[in-house]
Amino acid sequence: MGTVHPFTKTILSTSEDLIIVLDDTGKILNKNNAWKKMKQTNEYTLLMTENSSFIDLLESTHNYEQLDSIQKVLRGEIDEFQQEFTGSVEENHYCYLFRIYKLRLSSNRIGAIIIYSVYKKHAVANSEVTSILESMTDAFFSVDKHWNVTYINEYGKTLLSNVHPSFNYSNSESPSLIETEFYPFLQQVMLEKKTQQQEIYIPSIPTWFEVKAYPRAEGGLSVFFHHIAERKNIEKDLRSFAYYDFLTNLPNRRMTYDILQNKIKNDDPFSFFYIELNGFKLINDMYGHARGDALLVDIANFFNQIIQVDKVVARVGGDEFAIFTDEVNKEQLSIIANKLIQEFQQTSESMSVPSIPLSLCIGISRYPEDAPDTDLLFRYANLAMYASKKRNDKNFSFFERSMIVELERNVNIENELHGDLKETSIHFVVQPQFNSITNAVIGIEVLTRWIHPKYGYITPPEFIEIADNSGRIEELTKYLISEVFSKVARWIRDYGFDKPVAINITPKLLGNRKFFNDLIHFIQYYRIPPQMIDIEITENANLNTDQSILDNIAFCRKHGIRLSLDDFGTGYSKLADLVDFQIDKLKIDKYFVDKIGKETNAELILHTFMNLAKGLKCDVLAEGVETKEQVDYLNSLGLTYFQGYYFSKPISLDEFEQSYLQSN
Repeated sequence: MGTVHPFTKTILSTSEDLIIVLDDTGKILNKNNAWKKMKQTNEYTLLMTENSSFIDLLESTHNYEQLDSIQKVLRGEIDEFQQEFTGSVEENHYCYLFRIYKLRLSSNRIGAIIIYSVYKKHAVANSEVTSILESMTDAFFSVDKHWNVTYINEYGKTLLSNVHPSFNYSNSESPSLIETEFYPFLQQVMLEKKTQQQEIYIPSIPTWFEVKAYPRAEGGLSVFFHHIAERKNIEKDLRSFAYYDFLTNLPNRRMTYDILQNKIKNDDPFSFFYIELNGFKLINDMYGHARGDALLVDIANFFNQIIQVDKVVARVGGDEFAIFTDEVNKEQLSIIANKLIQEFQQTSESMSVPSIPLSLCIGISRYPEDAPDTDLLFRYANLAMYASKKRNDKNFSFFERSMIVELERNVNIENELHGDLKETSIHFVVQPQFNSITNAVIGIEVLTRWIHPKYGYITPPEFIEIADNSGRIEELTKYLISEVFSKVARWIRDYGFDKPVAINITPKLLGNRKFFNDLIHFIQYYRIPPQMIDIEITENANLNTDQSILDNIAFCRKHGIRLSLDDFGTGYSKLADLVDFQIDKLKIDKYFVDKIGKETNAELILHTFMNLAKGLKCDVLAEGVETKEQVDYLNSLGLTYFQGYYFSKPISLDEFEQSYLQSN
């Protein structure tokens, strides 16, 4: 149990008021000498002994209002409470002021000090009460039922004179509260006779006050108030953090939701642009997040400059922005979208970095035509944005119902990928790679195929992207490895097969050490020489940007696994990547092969590729070769390794065995 502070003991011994000190359970720790001076006993004095429960005493005498206030103080819900009551003390009928204050005991527990100031009706508070009121950190005043100020502490005088210049307190003249901003609230408390609390803004200062008003039994009010400007500033900052993007100072996704919901509530038609920056991730990866953040600020400024008064721009994601406008006509919206795209294209050249162009990709949904609520408008505009990413004719799309069908298709595909892959119709084929001079097979690339019972042929880019985004790419790739390695192990045993087996690894999987540990396990389990495994990575993997990727590539090198750079020439690889990672093979993308005999610039680039490969001392293989003309031209450059329909289409593992292993 806590003990009473020495200062509190001094008050107990000197005050003429009736004072009780309670611990955190409501038991009486101490009571002052004023209780002993009472000439006659009553129901309280008989029970008022130390260690007795004052809570039980109030409950037994049905004094529930005081009981409730004491319990709130002890629970920490309020710091103080006061109210005037009428009652009998000794033989006289008196009014008394009941006050309770939170008290921190020496044991750091929370107790309470209760003061009964007994006086005849309309008596002025005694000097002890005045001393307490003057020492409080709150401003305080009391008024009678006629709005006359009956008492005000010095702090209250100072603050009220700031609230209203005409409020000049003097002993001879009671100032009026009617002209102050406090009056409407205090009038309500006076009428309702119910304790209330309110935050009141005073524009003349300007500042905020928290005001607590307590009705008095004979009419009038006791009022406590204090500055809360600092708290309000903190709340303002928190609101800013909650509703504005810290980097660009644009409204964020949360505020965008609120604005749109208000527009929907008012049934105001509007259109919603969902915008993504194509190329931004590469800038972050290759030049760092500081450069990316500076670019986002420039882009936010661009949007603020180009949009008109009737439009609002917000940042709703990492490289995603939103614009909403009251315009709903599709023709006018198309004009707006085209203007955004064209002007951004001109401006972004000065904002971007060399070799990485930026562009906008926009999806548009409309209220109420497309959706009845904010969530769907976001979702549908996002669907339209992704649809525009797949199109080559323009960089914006309006939401269409058919997009929902496509989304459902993607969801169904994703769900099947999360099941047992052996139960799907996913299977694997290989495309042989040839030496055009000897016409011998120099290796194979493993490809995944899916002929779905409902959707038919699903292209690899579609389901691999879904697997990558849904987190199933690791299981799909390990399923491929297990199926193919078991077959390759038998080819090694039965036919002495020793050609490289190329497996494509997505950029997301490159940073996954667990996957590469499992890969080594598969190699050892099936007893396949590591040098036969050729990991193909796409050029946009950005090898230098992720330490986990660097570590995994070094891990593969340590175990003798080969490394090929796929789709070479179409991405943004730095030459340093080719030097630092000792690429074994460059695979020239079909895009350049198709240009042979058609575009001189493409042929010049092919010359450059061959010279680069010679300098790096790595092999070069051309993909997508379909004509003899292409083969002859590439042979003239010194390139002899090919993959494409001119030599062989992708075939099943059994067909490869029959055609290229059993026949030899």
